[in-house]
Amino acid sequence: MKKIDSVLNKALYWLIASLMFAMAVLIFAQVLARYAFGNSLTWSEEVGRYIFVWMSFLGMATAIREKAHVALDILLQHLTGVSKRAVVLFNGLLLLFLSGALTASGFFLVQYGMLQNSSAVRLPMHFVYAVIPFSGVLMFYYTFREMAETWKNAGGGKV
Repeated sequence: MKKIDSVLNKALYWLIASLMFAMAVLIFAQVLARYAFGNSLTWSEEVGRYIFVWMSFLGMATAIREKAHVALDILLQHLTGVSKRAVVLFNGLLLLFLSGALTASGFFLVQYGMLQNSSAVRLPMHFVYAVIPFSGVLMFYYTFREMAETWKNAGGGKV
């Protein structure tokens, strides 16, 4: 399982880094076209927006894995033992519910996106919306793994 996690994490990092690079190149090309050639690229804002959406959703899943989201953990600092594990597991259950809802609603949005194209580049919108259920599944997986680790380590006092 650690091998799968390692490959998944590296692929996710590479994908996010590639999207960031593509967005930087796109913005540079837009600025260059506007100021050097006096002609703006009509499609760059739309493509940049879609790249940013993908980066945001994939980054959200990555932050779940890294525990990098902003959190109010003052309560956890004052709890120990069973009560601390209960709060951590309750938080995990809430995240599982959120990621499940994100996945389910994302699938509906992808189906709806099959009926429309973007305005500037005529990209089928289901490609843009596909990141929503994908990131929901990743969030579910990372949360479930964290909860399983917490449960497994419950006997050893680690939380």
